[in-house]
Amino acid sequence: MEELFDRAAAAASIRESFDNEGDFSFMKPEELDDVIAKLVDVDYAYMNEIGDEPYDEDVVYERLEAAANAALPQYKSYLMRLVDDYMDFMEQYLVDAGLVEWE
Repeated sequence: MEELFDRAAAAASIRESFDNEGDFSFMKPEELDDVIAKLVDVDYAYMNEIGDEPYDEDVVYERLEAAANAALPQYKSYLMRLVDDYMDFMEQYLVDAGLVEWE
């Protein structure tokens, strides 16, 4: 997957989606960049862990939420929404990059 999945490109695409949405513009840009990078890393690690097995959104959501809470505890009340949006934006990135196979 490493050769197909570009974490920097994914993070840039997701950041652009967050910027277009505008719901998290109250965060410092570096905070949003840092949390997106952490979430991409957690997601990537999970994708490598499962290999060809189905992607379990509940499992990865818990991991992403824990990573977001560790990175930005001051925004705890917003992080469930941030993780939801991240997952939507990552899915769109994967679809656009041709990296998703639907069963």
